[in-house]
Order: sequence, then C-alpha cells, then structure tokens
Amino acid sequence: MSDSRSARLKGKVRQWRREAREKSHWAAERLLDRRVCIGITGLSGAGKSTLITSLIHQLKHPHKAQLPGFAPALNGDLLGAEIKPALDSGQPPFEYEQCLQALLAQPPRWPESTRELSALELHIHLRRRHRLGRPSTRTLVLELRDYPGEWLMDLPMLRLDYDDWCRQQSHIIGADSRAGMAPQLVSQLAGLAPEATAEPGRLDALWRDYRQFLLDCRSQRKLSYLQPGRALLDGENYGVLPLLDLRGHRRDQLEALPAESNYQYLAQRYRDYLREQVAPFAESHFRHLDRQLVLVDMIGTLYAGEQALDDMRLAFGHIADTFRYGRSGPLSKLWRPRVDRLVFAATKVDQVLAADHDALRQLLGQQLQQAFAGAHHRGLPLFCEAIAAVRCSNESQREGRRMLVGHDMEGHYLGFENAEIFAHVPRAGEEWQHYAGAAPPQLRPPAGMGAGQGIPHIRVDALLNLLLGDKV
Repeated sequence: MSDSRSARLKGKVRQWRREAREKSHWAAERLLDRRVCIGITGLSGAGKSTLITSLIHQLKHPHKAQLPGFAPALNGDLLGAEIKPALDSGQPPFEYEQCLQALLAQPPRWPESTRELSALELHIHLRRRHRLGRPSTRTLVLELRDYPGEWLMDLPMLRLDYDDWCRQQSHIIGADSRAGMAPQLVSQLAGLAPEATAEPGRLDALWRDYRQFLLDCRSQRKLSYLQPGRALLDGENYGVLPLLDLRGHRRDQLEALPAESNYQYLAQRYRDYLREQVAPFAESHFRHLDRQLVLVDMIGTLYAGEQALDDMRLAFGHIADTFRYGRSGPLSKLWRPRVDRLVFAATKVDQVLAADHDALRQLLGQQLQQAFAGAHHRGLPLFCEAIAAVRCSNESQREGRRMLVGHDMEGHYLGFENAEIFAHVPRAGEEWQHYAGAAPPQLRPPAGMGAGQGIPHIRVDALLNLLLGDKV
C-alpha cells in the first residue's frame, strides 16, 4: 500500500473514531437528560432572530441579565453559557454575533430575519449544590433549531393529496374576504377545467400572480395560513396552484384523467413540492425536537382585524397535529424523540402598557384553547406567555394618563397610548371598533445596550422557565 493511500486510510479511521465518540457522547447526554433540542419558529414578523439573540445573551451574561423568574439565575447557580456548533444537525450556524452587533450598533437596528434553517448548541453551565461536600458544576446542552414559520405552514400539506388540498383551499378562499383581493386571479383558477390540456406557459403566469396574491395576503391583511409557504420567502417557480372549482368531479374521475390534463399536471407539481421541499424538512428537522417554541405577533394581528385573528386560529388548528406528541421513553430519546412541550409566546408586548400584558396572554390562550381542543386531549402540554425579547419602551405619565415612550424607527422620540387590550376575542361589532385606530408604532431598539447594561426585556426569564425549568 502506498504511503499516500495509507495516510488517507488512517485519516478516515481517525474521523470514524471521532464521529463515534461524538455520537456516543451525544447519546449519553440524551439518555441522562443533559441535552434538550428546542425548535424555534415564528409567524411573520414575530421577531424570531431577536428573541434567539436576546435569549443567548441573557444566558451567556447572567451577571448582567435580569432573570428573577428563572430559578438558577435567581439562586446564583447560572454560571454562564458557551456557543458551540450543532454538528449533528447538519445545518448552518445561527448568526448570533451578527444579530447582536445589529442590536448594539449606533444607531441600533433590528437583526435581519432568517429565511433558512440554522442551528447552534448552547452549553449552559450550572452550579450543583450538595447537602454534603463542595458544590460541583454540570452542563446542560441546549440545542436550538431555528426555521421560518412559513415552512411550518407547509407541514399540514403532507396529510393531504392534491384533491384534498384544492378543496380545502377553495373553502378557505371562499370563506373570507381574501378572494376580493385578486378577483381576476380567483376567477381564472376557478375557470381552469381539470380535464383540459395543460398549458405550461399559462400556468407559470398564474403561479406568478398566485405568489403575489399570497404576499399581499400577508402584507395587507396579516394572514398566517398561506400555502405553499416557501412562495413567501423566495422566487422559485414551485408552480403549486389550487384548482378552485372541483364541484361535480369525483376523485376517481380526476385520477383517471390523462397526464397532460390540468389536474394531473398540477397534481404532479404538488407531489414534487412535497417530496423535494416539505418531506425532507419534516424528516430531518422534526424527528429531533423535544420541545417547540412558536412566536406570534399577537398585537399586530389583533389590530389587523377579525379576519387576521380568525386566520391565526385557523393556522394554529392545522399545525396542531404536526408535532409528534407525548413523552419519550429511554430508547425513543435516541431515535425518535417526541415533542413533550409546546410553548407559544406573544412577542413585542412592550408596545402596550404593562396593565395589558396579562390580557394579551389570556387572549393568546383563548386562541390556543379553541385551536388545540382536540390535540390537548391527546396529552400535549401547551403553554403560553407574553414577552418582549428587547424592551424598547418605558411607561410615563402625561396629565394623569399612563403612556409609553420610546423611539420610532427613524430615531424620533415619541409617546403614545394603546387601546386597552380585552382579555377575550372581540365580539363582532362594537368590540372590533375598539381596535379600529392605528396600531402601536414600530419601535427601534434602545441605544446604549453595548455599554455593558445588558439587553432589557420583558418576561424572557418566564419563557426560559417554561422551556427549561424542569431540566435545570
């Protein structure tokens, strides 16, 4: 055997040994409950990158952080945390330093939204107290996997074939006012005869219009349940279009149509999308998760109106069956963990007065109770919280009225009041008029966070307690 071949072989053997050691170490950590994998996602505009950055910063710098609701920090047992690459995930690292620099810049700015998968490990060092003898330390490995909320909206499609999906989309589009946003497009999709010969050029043009329709639904109406979700993030020609009028066509008749028909042509595009985009993501990402955190912009949705709130509840309902629920046994911890805790957090609560935070949490809870009524009975533990990953406002008083003060996105100092938040879903009519005024303004991150003051927040410690309280 030549020297070069022998060197390559020895290198391979060293690599296999290293990987085996890492795998055995990973397995031991899972079996001993020293590793927990949390998926983090958020509906549009929820501030996912900002929350991950703030959460990591709080745990890395416990001496600066204010975390009285997180027991290890309160008791002085949180010693700090180190960022490590998530080697087992095969995903690019979350750009923590880049996001942190944006928050600490002068003037400060919000981190860029993540549009792809990312992951990291956070090794949290904790002091362990003993009744006898000296205290020791231990490490909890927190694996964070971040993915766009738009991808989450695609997962319910895995349970539907093309016929089911078309009829579902027809019902959704016809049940609310979104059809009025693009009447010509909706008419064209409804007018596509399933049995007619497909014209790829025409269908591609319809796809471009349909993608713009989805983007408008999100930006103008703040709707959440939009499919295919990847159309909102990139310009790829997925070509996944629903036929909106299948009345009078039985499934067996549709399945018997020739391959060049509109129905079979679009059904093949639908299957390709699920096989190439959605299924690989579900298999590679979700089978590792122990817990899931979903962030929602509850305030923005509430002020967008009744349709936006209804659509958020619809989205919750369809993703309710997405996760594998229940507790993991010793072996399933290694091969197919189950999501044993699902946490929803309403973000940006610094846009409303502190007196409204609890009402906002109750409102989110009502949305979840309605959407997850079936899943709850199968043992899925649900939790909800209201947080601000970075607190951008403070309360003040003017002429005896409480108000919020902060800086708008251009850096101008401003004060504002918000409409009182009801602790229940508004009833039709007058209660929705209550929110008819302007939504609270978007605020800029506070200046001065780079001067060693830490990142101010609201109830991130309570969120940490929900996610990790039983592990520390």
